[in-house]
Amino acid sequence: MSFEVSPLGASPYAASSVDRALRATERSQASFTDVASSKTPPIPAEVWDQVDAAARLAENLTADGRQVRFDVHKLDGGVVASLVDDEGGILRPLLLQDVVDIHRLSHELDKGH
Repeated sequence: MSFEVSPLGASPYAASSVDRALRATERSQASFTDVASSKTPPIPAEVWDQVDAAARLAENLTADGRQVRFDVHKLDGGVVASLVDDEGGILRPLLLQDVVDIHRLSHELDKGH
């Protein structure tokens, strides 16, 4: 099984945009009832920073004809990640701990390029 993750802008199923205009200071000034009555909690700015960094990295990889591909390991059923070319050929395996840390992955990919 394989999961191809394409850049967000290229997907016809991309999530709708989210209003990031509400700053942390404004969120902290909102009353408890305002926060308690909302169905979803606000997304922290740090998370948006990581999402933006991941999107930039995905765009850079695509521009270089590379992608990160996730597969299920045939023997133990665990998730494995690989750096692949635009034809799906494996360039090298990636450690999952590097893949989940965008800055670390970016540094790791720069070393091999």
